[in-house]
Order: sequence, then C-alpha cells, then structure tokens
Amino acid sequence: MQFTNVPTLVKALNLMIRKTALLTCLTTATLTFSMIDAACAAPPAVVAVNREIGLSVTGNFQDVIAKGNRQYNSTYQGYHYTDTYQSNSSYRDHATGWTPGFRADAQYMFDTSILKHLYVASSFTLDSGNINENYHYHETAIRSGSSPNHYGARDNVGFNRSGINVTGEIGKGFLLLNDRLLITPVVQGGYSAGGYDTYTAYGKGYVGLALHVDYAITSRLVIRGRAGWAQYLKVGTHYNSNGYYSDKGSRPEWSGDIALDYRMTDCFHLTGGVRYTYLNYGHANYFNSTSSSYGSAYSYSNNETAWRNGVQLRLGVAYQL
Repeated sequence: MQFTNVPTLVKALNLMIRKTALLTCLTTATLTFSMIDAACAAPPAVVAVNREIGLSVTGNFQDVIAKGNRQYNSTYQGYHYTDTYQSNSSYRDHATGWTPGFRADAQYMFDTSILKHLYVASSFTLDSGNINENYHYHETAIRSGSSPNHYGARDNVGFNRSGINVTGEIGKGFLLLNDRLLITPVVQGGYSAGGYDTYTAYGKGYVGLALHVDYAITSRLVIRGRAGWAQYLKVGTHYNSNGYYSDKGSRPEWSGDIALDYRMTDCFHLTGGVRYTYLNYGHANYFNSTSSSYGSAYSYSNNETAWRNGVQLRLGVAYQL
C-alpha cells in the first residue's frame, strides 16, 4: 500500500487555496468596478446640458418705438368777438441698434430621495454700445381768422445704451422618448435695468413662467428650446387724475429661444442660440375739458403708446459639471 507524501500534499493544497483566493479577489474587483461604472455612467445628453456653467459673447438688437397724438381746442368769448384756437400734433420716437455684450449661465439638474431631475438655474447678461434714435414731430395750429400754421422737427442722433439682466429659475424635468426628450417647466424671477449711459437706471423686477424643451439629435448634439412669460412690475405708463405721468400696473414680456449644445469633449460644450423678446409698454390716455358761463371753454386730449422688440444672438463655451 502506497501513501502520498504529506509535504507534497500540503503544498498542493496551499497552491490551490492561493489560486482560489486570487480568483475570488479578481472576481470581486471586477464586480466592484462594474458597479462603480454603472453608478458613474454618463447621464442622458438632455440631462448633461442642464448641468453646465457657461460664458457667451452676445450681440443684442433692440427696437423701441413710442408714438403719440395730442389735441388742444379752446374758445374765448369776448364782448364783441369770439376767438377759437385748435392744435393737433403727433410724434414718433424710434430707437434701434446693435450692442455687444456677454452672458454667463449656471444650471444644474439633480435628484433627491423623493424627486428626480430637479432644476435650478441663473443667468446674467450685460451689454453696452451706441444705437440710433430718430425723432419726428409735426403740429398744425389754426386760429380763427388766420391761415393754418405748420410746425415740425426731425432729429437723428446716436447715444450709448447700457443694460443688465439677472434671471433665476426653479423647476422639474420630465424624461421622455427613451431619455432623448426632456421637458422642464420652471418658475422664473429676475431684475432688469439700464438706459442712457447707465446700467442701473429704470430698474424693474419681474416674475413669470417658462418651459424648456431639450431634444438629443445625437449623443453629442442637443437642440434646445425655451418659451417664457415674464410679468414686469410698474411698466405701464398712465396718467393719474391730475394729468401727470404715473407708472402703474405691470406688463408682460414674451420670449422665445432656440439653441444648440454640442459636446466637444467629456466636459466642454460649444453653445449658441438666438432669443426674441417682445414687450408692450401699454397706452397712456388723458382727456380734460372746462367751460364757463361766458362761453369760454377748452379741451385737451393725449394718447400715447410704446413697445419694444429685442433679439439676442450668443455663442460660447460651457463646462459640464
């Protein structure tokens, strides 16, 4: 009867145990790295573009039109004569031009234990440059017993216009179409100011709603859209009971964006787009009349309106967080 050499058997068992341990370690490491990769997998492209900080250069076009009509009528009754006077005037003020500037954006989309794809964002824009203003005025005055007199004036000047705008948004995204489409309704609020050679004059706050729509054309290219409504405070121009200007009420600004976001590397994106805005400043109407027992009387009326169209072109780079 033959017996196996004990030391040889021990060495064989020891080698087997080492191989088994090594295999177990390799298997565990492989599973661990697989879990880490799965946990750190890149988000869908439409989510990635909402986790960026970016800086863009902008070209800002503004077209502001204000116009109005005024009428004045008077009658004076003397002892032996009656004198009448009538005046009709109109004006149109048109300011338009392009100004350069920049825009900084920061946005982030995250998950909580309860909700997914929560969204927060902020944006700051600044622009300054020279634009043209064209002013036209015409008046016709008629006095009893005289021929009509015509007055008029035209002026075309350039001036510096500066402006800033700060916007904040909070919302929630909804993924659709196999994570290729992201719809994000948000609440927005902000502050806008600017004017002739100043960044701080005529400041107005606003609140409103907006809807973001992002669609991934490819894993690198995303087309982005936004439609917004912002209610500006104290924008409407009216007359008060004494006939003087008074800023009351609020006015809505409507905006629409279309943009592209292209992922050049894992972190850097090329961004660009165009935004259109429209704001109607409202109407100012005033009428007043008096009369006396001697037959003298006068009446005065004024009607004014103004609106603004704006376009912003931008091109920049963003860093994905």
